[in-house]
Amino acid sequence: MKLQCSCGAKYAFDATPEMLQNPVKFVCPACGLDASDFVNELIRQEFGGQFTPPPPPPPPPAPASRLKISHEAAPAAQAAATQETAAASKFCAKHRERATEQCAVCHKPICPKCMEMFGYFCSPLCKGKAEAQHLNVPVFAGRKDLVEGQFWRKTGLIMGGLIGAVVLFFGLWIWYAWFGSVPHPYFSVRFEDADRGYFGRSQLVGKDKDQIVFLHGGTLARYDLKTKKPVWSDELITKQEIDAAIKAAYEEDARLNEGNGFKAHRNADDIEREARQDLQSEMRLLVSGQNIWVGSGQKLTRYDWDTGKAAREITLPEADGELVETGDELQMIGEQSVTHISLTSGDSRIEQFGPTGAATVIAQNDGGGGAGLPGNGGGIGDQPLDPKKVEAQAQNLNIQGRIALPAVLSNARHEQQLEDALNDDPKHPHPKGSKGPPADAEQFQLVPGKTGFVEFGVQMLEENMVTRSAMKAPPKKSVLDGNLNASQTGEAANEILNDMQRNAGGGTGGNVTEDQSRYKVTVHLPDGSSPDWTGEVIGPPQLFVLKTVNVIAAGKSVTVLDKSNKKLWDASLTYTVSSEGGGGLSRGESRYGAGPCVEHGDTLYVFDQAVLTSYDLNSGNARWRLPSVGVVGLFFDDKDNVYVNTTTGNPDDIKYSRQIDVNRDTQAVLSKIDPKAGKILWSIKPGGYVSYLSGKFIYVIDSYDPNPRDEDEMNDMTASMQKPAFLHIIRIRPSDGKVMWDYYDRDRCPVNWVFDGNSIELVFKREVQVLRYLTL
Repeated sequence: MKLQCSCGAKYAFDATPEMLQNPVKFVCPACGLDASDFVNELIRQEFGGQFTPPPPPPPPPAPASRLKISHEAAPAAQAAATQETAAASKFCAKHRERATEQCAVCHKPICPKCMEMFGYFCSPLCKGKAEAQHLNVPVFAGRKDLVEGQFWRKTGLIMGGLIGAVVLFFGLWIWYAWFGSVPHPYFSVRFEDADRGYFGRSQLVGKDKDQIVFLHGGTLARYDLKTKKPVWSDELITKQEIDAAIKAAYEEDARLNEGNGFKAHRNADDIEREARQDLQSEMRLLVSGQNIWVGSGQKLTRYDWDTGKAAREITLPEADGELVETGDELQMIGEQSVTHISLTSGDSRIEQFGPTGAATVIAQNDGGGGAGLPGNGGGIGDQPLDPKKVEAQAQNLNIQGRIALPAVLSNARHEQQLEDALNDDPKHPHPKGSKGPPADAEQFQLVPGKTGFVEFGVQMLEENMVTRSAMKAPPKKSVLDGNLNASQTGEAANEILNDMQRNAGGGTGGNVTEDQSRYKVTVHLPDGSSPDWTGEVIGPPQLFVLKTVNVIAAGKSVTVLDKSNKKLWDASLTYTVSSEGGGGLSRGESRYGAGPCVEHGDTLYVFDQAVLTSYDLNSGNARWRLPSVGVVGLFFDDKDNVYVNTTTGNPDDIKYSRQIDVNRDTQAVLSKIDPKAGKILWSIKPGGYVSYLSGKFIYVIDSYDPNPRDEDEMNDMTASMQKPAFLHIIRIRPSDGKVMWDYYDRDRCPVNWVFDGNSIELVFKREVQVLRYLTL
């Protein structure tokens, strides 16, 4: 029997039947391969599987069969026989496993393990021969190198995809954080210098907010935001109206100058600019769906959505009313009447309230109001200075302006003294102010609310005006007596300004007069469903018409009535309730939040000059109090958390409300409050007041314009001493109060702004602009 080892060595031996009983052990001397099982299998095949049992008893062991090994080359016939034997074999010579294929070159049997290594070849030698002879041999897909290559290709693709995804993610994140999430101009309309607008408003409309309607000065227009093209544009202020206003201004100047021995110094350009501003200030825009209304004086006009032409004009019984949208109805709220206009048909009806006659607005003299820095909006004459206005203007002076401020103020004070001396001339007496209505006259005011209207009557029963000093004593030693240096300019300016403050109004400029008079108030429900409620209060009263209650605030007290005029409870406050804000007798809500009396859920929030208090709406029990000087408004989120717009002020700012300190920098503060316990969740100084809060959007805005009316002259305070105009918008994250982004416009200040989700509408003097950004 002949065979060939996988290493190429050839062997021959004699096969005998005894080898069936005594298996042969065969090890290739050349490569050391143990082929015993293979040889014994060949022997069994050779003898047809026959087996002769050994004769008992077994003879003594015979010498082991000797295997004759030949290293000589076999003849060609023997090689052919060997190949036939190998081909007929069902086992692989290398791995001793059952063969499934034959080598495509030498036709040796090959098993799956061979195919994993070389495919349809038994060895690299046969594979090389096939490549050299360019044999067309199929590729075995299960070959180990191919499988590994395919695995690593897949691995590379997966890893490349993961790396690409990571790079794409961080690239998108960086783009979103630095560009996409920061507002950028999305729409803009510019106007010529001659078409400057000092008043205006805009509103995004349409299902996708793809239309904008704006009133810029006297221009009413509608634009398509997708195409950035105008649909229509109309000029609402005619040349005839401007000419009539200019003529009226000249006549007024002539009347004032008659007999005074001097003439007004306004030129024709100033008069025309002021006439345009007066006409623009009377216009009010309201847009509801595709209904566009503009109110001006006692005229309300509806403009067609498609053409912009005037479609309907309604004459109102009262001028200067408030436009309010309630459902499908537009209401023009006057002092003693409400004009109801259907937004769909344009039909109108007038509803009269209360007695005939002009109503009065009762304001509290708490030391607020007054003029600004001399040469920058007032400060000369009988009118006292407003410390907050003066300090704010001083903070917006540049370095040169702050250094020159004492000299400018000294010059202004000298002019004040000269004017006072001239005014002592009996030929030029001071005009006397007119007295108010008699103490026993009852005045009525129509107060609007979200649920209807309430008539509010006020009658003074006993007058009691308490005057007190609201300034600190002057310094014993004047800083002006020595040589001033740059570090003392603020102190010198304070001394001059406070001296001017004390001397204003004939020496009463440092005093405040608090109204502690006794008033009778009457709350009348127009539908007559309940009897009137009448009571007495101390201090000028205000009425706040809220969702489920009506609140009377007067001096340091609040009285709460239900909607049937039944008194629920009253409470005393620490300080006086401010007469400013979005409620009471004033029209229009503050853009910095609701207050000073706000109903939210089962809670009534009231803030006075220095304390914010949370009351149980039904019982009047105080849940918590938060000391905070200068609260200007409240906002609420969808979890009822309270966001408070307040300041860094202290009680001394209330006690010495007339004292001026140009170095005092009272900053705006935003605090998030837990509504149940009154705990401050976070508090920040964002640089301005919150002007919009809705869902995840919180916007803080701060702006400044040194010359809002573009006056040609600024008396003593020149434009070079002022900081330039600016706009600063900040988005705050509701969870922790962190700044998400801030947007600066360092060259101009808007005359109006509107926030709407991720859109910001800005109306400038020479441009209407929409900012937008992406949000997750």
